[in-house]
Amino acid sequence: MRVRHLQTHLSEQGLIHQNKLDMLRNFRIGIDAVFWLRSIQALKDPLADALGGVPPGIFGFIDKELEHFRKHSITPVFIFQGMVPAPQHSMFVSRMDQQVELAWTHLAQNQKAEAQKCFAAAATSRINGDLVYFIFHHLRQRGCEVMQAPYFAGAQLAHFAEKGLVHSVFGPPGLLLFGICRVVISIDFTSGSHGFEWVELKSVLSKWGLSRDQFIDACMLAGTEYCLTYPYLNLGHFQPANTSRFNFDAAVHIIKQASLMNWMQTFPTPDMMADHVESYAMCKVLIQSSPILHMSEQRVRPLGSAISEDGPNVVLPSDFTTIMGDSLPARLYFLMMNGIISPKLLQALAKGEWNDRSPPLVDTKEYRELLVELQDYRQRALGLVSRHLHNSFGRKQIMCKAFWELSPDRRREMSRPQEETRYLQPEIMFRGLRWRIESAALKQEMERQRVDSVDFKFCLEWHAHEFQIEGKLYTDMTKFGDTYASNDPDCIAALVHFMLLEHLGLIADDGGMTVLGNVLKDVPRHIHEPCLTALEMMKFGVLSGEPFEAPSQESRFPEQVCYPRLPADPATKSKLLLSRVMSLIPMKLKNDMW
Repeated sequence: MRVRHLQTHLSEQGLIHQNKLDMLRNFRIGIDAVFWLRSIQALKDPLADALGGVPPGIFGFIDKELEHFRKHSITPVFIFQGMVPAPQHSMFVSRMDQQVELAWTHLAQNQKAEAQKCFAAAATSRINGDLVYFIFHHLRQRGCEVMQAPYFAGAQLAHFAEKGLVHSVFGPPGLLLFGICRVVISIDFTSGSHGFEWVELKSVLSKWGLSRDQFIDACMLAGTEYCLTYPYLNLGHFQPANTSRFNFDAAVHIIKQASLMNWMQTFPTPDMMADHVESYAMCKVLIQSSPILHMSEQRVRPLGSAISEDGPNVVLPSDFTTIMGDSLPARLYFLMMNGIISPKLLQALAKGEWNDRSPPLVDTKEYRELLVELQDYRQRALGLVSRHLHNSFGRKQIMCKAFWELSPDRRREMSRPQEETRYLQPEIMFRGLRWRIESAALKQEMERQRVDSVDFKFCLEWHAHEFQIEGKLYTDMTKFGDTYASNDPDCIAALVHFMLLEHLGLIADDGGMTVLGNVLKDVPRHIHEPCLTALEMMKFGVLSGEPFEAPSQESRFPEQVCYPRLPADPATKSKLLLSRVMSLIPMKLKNDMW
């Protein structure tokens, strides 16, 4: 959890300690994975947004970091965020639209140095959900210990540290809120010093003269993702002279004068009081009671809870499920923690909200329409999961919130008219093809095709072959019974591929072949997935040569870019179509900056 200007104040107070990396030799270090990714300097490419948002050579840079860990005999244990509630405001979300527009303007005028500076200031190299998914599985392939926390990575790291499963923790100083004694906040493998920086909760509390509860309250008054800064701390007499920077010491000062409860009685307006009190209460619950995987019991329960004869010893608020969502079956947590199912899908079922809060690199009318049109696929995905859960999940109305529908004023967002609100309803299909994937048949087919892995091309060719000879895979599809796969990774992978092909309409409802499926099976393996992506984009009408349109009159494209407008001439359409098609083809890049 990020805290406004906490790290800056710790540095000014001399509370950030430095040591040689040799002190961490033979240590197991629990790592906040997203914070670690943001700390890798080689990934902070100022032109990443202009090129599509992913730093070139990202996997090579990560492999170099892993090699540094190995050279120093440090064992990293990477923990990724799980089903964390959406932030309640945008204080930590940089809306740098003007910088991006200015960057494109400089680039159009061939002022590359100025453009690079503006891109660098516009929150480049974003760590979004798609990138996190790829990094999670890349680390697994490299043999690292990786886990997706059920909810907050910080809470899970606090549990690991308490139980001695890790010797230390690497992450932002906000991890101190979870009661972690010592937090490593930076590791420098590149310089000659080979050092690291860390903070200690005991030293912080001692120097500032605070109890742990007061420290948490001071951090909440300063502001986090889940609670706004206490409004009076933004007044001029609380800030340092000759600077507009927020003064964290003011939060420490006022929490010593009175309790958080007392300060909650003083606000300029009743509406502001209601917003702040609610957000502070929510933040306190997230810090103290965020659910984690308790390793001794292999159960997901609130942090700090312990089972006794009288039940859990943590008293949860009555609206706990409103904050965190409904509890899910253990098997779903297991799938999520192993990176098999998306936390976004499970959070939608648990909390009844589907959030598309992250805007694209370039916002367009077509992108917004696509998000709305994806509703059928999302409802189908929700249905595939909810059919195995209690009936209440299948009946749940899931509210959709996209970035253009969110308001900085949370009260205004909640009062949005009902007719303007979009909802998803899990689409549960009780009838479908009955896939039966047996290990012996799969191995026989792999030998026939002379392949050693399961992918879309393999499955399409297997299905076509069985359809032509009326083999067992095809004839079993329409028989009564449940879908089945042998207890083998390749069999399960084949089943998932077949089910996806079925739901995409590339295999007919009666188990027969389709025109598009027949075409796709003959595509060369190295461009098979790009072609599948192209087919799906064509279904939605977003893979064409037509210029994209700005989402609104207020959000026009920068004039200096001279982006083509409708109607476009044939040559322009050809260039746009070719560039869009080629952008789907994977590229191999050097592991170096430009």
